[in-house]
Amino acid sequence: MDGKSTIKWNPFAPDYFIDPYPIYELCRQHNPIQKDSFGNILLFKYRDVAPILDSADFEVSSLATYFESKESYIFKNSPQCPFLAKTTNKWLMYLNGDIHRKLRIVLGKVLFSYNYDKLIQEAVKDCIRHFEDFKELDIVDFSKYFIYHILSQFIGLKDFASLEKVVEFSNLAAKSQDIFVSKQMYLKINECFIEGKGLFAESNFKSKLIRELDGLEFDEDDYYSLLAVTLMAFFETSKDNLTITLYTILSNPNLKEFVIQANQKEIKLLTEECIRYVSPLQFTVRINKNDETIFGQHFLAGTRFILGIASANRDEEIFDSPDEINPNRQVNPHLAFGAGTHLCLGALIARKEIEFGLKPMVKFLQKFDIDSTQPLEWGNQIFMRTLESAKITLR
Repeated sequence: MDGKSTIKWNPFAPDYFIDPYPIYELCRQHNPIQKDSFGNILLFKYRDVAPILDSADFEVSSLATYFESKESYIFKNSPQCPFLAKTTNKWLMYLNGDIHRKLRIVLGKVLFSYNYDKLIQEAVKDCIRHFEDFKELDIVDFSKYFIYHILSQFIGLKDFASLEKVVEFSNLAAKSQDIFVSKQMYLKINECFIEGKGLFAESNFKSKLIRELDGLEFDEDDYYSLLAVTLMAFFETSKDNLTITLYTILSNPNLKEFVIQANQKEIKLLTEECIRYVSPLQFTVRINKNDETIFGQHFLAGTRFILGIASANRDEEIFDSPDEINPNRQVNPHLAFGAGTHLCLGALIARKEIEFGLKPMVKFLQKFDIDSTQPLEWGNQIFMRTLESAKITLR
């Protein structure tokens, strides 16, 4: 961060969203610690990112507090009721201290009271049945249907909560966390959050939440906040992870054959490797509680660090041939689920989705070819890498 390097991270560069990894590599090699125009510090190397994720000396930033500070600007001259801060005030990944610890325990108890092995296996069969007569399909739609089937079985959605409504809600909720979000997009997200209160049924999931949270001062907006973040975190990252994984495997004959022939141990190794390779969450944010020195550079307490998780997961100093899926990678200390106290609560479920779903899905989808006449469509989100369309046709 000496100002001499001409290599700068620029998410507005042409083709960035198609493939951000070349600029990550250049940043790692030539300018691994950068300051953006807002004073945020961007880190790209594994050696810098991993210790911060695992350190108790760094906290997450509060999304609800951020929205509170911006709502007077966002809703100026707007008839909308500001609901962004309320909807996000109990999102686990933006909480610190005792409330984070308590909510993590509660959500863990509720989430893992379900038989995901059975739910996932049933969802795979239902997904394949649904698409078995299709002559062409979109891998994104295939993945959405699969994840929606699992989600609707445990979280409890009302009858009108169609796949389309859940996709819209989840995508806008994910966009709320991104950087460089326009005022118009915030208004759209806020409207979606207000309408989204009607998505959830009085389900067993909610009943368990209320029971486990007994004694804490939670109101309906707090419960809604927990339901909203569970839906978004479960749906969005799982959909992105599965979509890009399936597309990559179907594009590579050797990988496709490996999956079809693989045993359970090999599938487990491949699952971990696919999660490293895809890294749906590209960046996350931490704030240092005390002054810190990182590779000779001093940072005052309260500095906002943007950690390049996806870049760290392709760091050539840690991973051999990092831009390839190595199905037999034995040592795989990837950071896709974070680390430390904010390690992703749904990591086990995400792994099970790939472990149980990958082989039967690839066996079914192998009769399709990538439609080279239809270009891939990538979302323009910075923090989450999203494949929006990947067409395949029956051979």
